This record gives sequence, structure tokens and C-alpha cells, in this order.
Amino acid sequence: MNLLKQTVLYVSDNKFMHIIIKDTLKPYNIKVIDVYSGIEALQMLSELTPNLILSDIDMPGMTGIELCRTLRESAEYKNIPFVIYSGSENDDDIERAFSSGAKGYIIKKYHKEVLAEKIIHYIK
Repeated sequence: MNLLKQTVLYVSDNKFMHIIIKDTLKPYNIKVIDVYSGIEALQMLSELTPNLILSDIDMPGMTGIELCRTLRESAEYKNIPFVIYSGSENDDDIERAFSSGAKGYIIKKYHKEVLAEKIIHYIK
């Protein structure tokens, strides 16, 4: 798979995490588009179709769960893989993510190499 043409839309209100994700995916030539809220993500989707949406679970305004549900209800966006990237290991959060239509759930405790492998897995 040529990852050079792959794009990840990363949704998080934590600017530091944007740096981590970009740094993690840079060696794989995966382009990361930064947005800082669910609303910004919806606006960005009118301009591009990413290969994966990676979203934090807790954000002001619209949570990652709400964003995922909204996209799953849209004929235009329902097939874009959506993965929650969260610090929460709470079973209820994980269940809510999958029941909203998320393809995966990554906990923010992995080293960069493992995180990259997990993200690439969901892009494929």
C-alpha cells in the first residue's frame, strides 16, 4: 500500500496531541490534516475526503462519539473509517465508541511505532 497518498483527519482540541500524531505519522508519509473540534471536522469534510478520521472522544461542543454518529448517518461520509483516540480505558467509553459506529478505539498509551501500526491498520 502506498501510504504517500493517504490522509488522516485528526480531530482533537489538544494542540500538543496534534504534534504527536504528525510526528508519529511523518516517517510513513501520511498527511495529517488538523482540526480542533467536531464542527471543524464537518466543515473540512466538505473540502476533502480523508482515508481515516482519528478523533479524540472528549471535546467541547461536539464529542468524538457525536461526530462519529453524525458521519455514520450521512450517505456521503459513512464509509470513511472512524477511529477514536482517547486516554480513557473505561469500558463504557469503548462501548459507546463502537456503538456509535467507530471502526476502532486506540488508547493514548502506545509508543509511536505501535500507534503508527494501529493507525495504518485502520487505513487499510
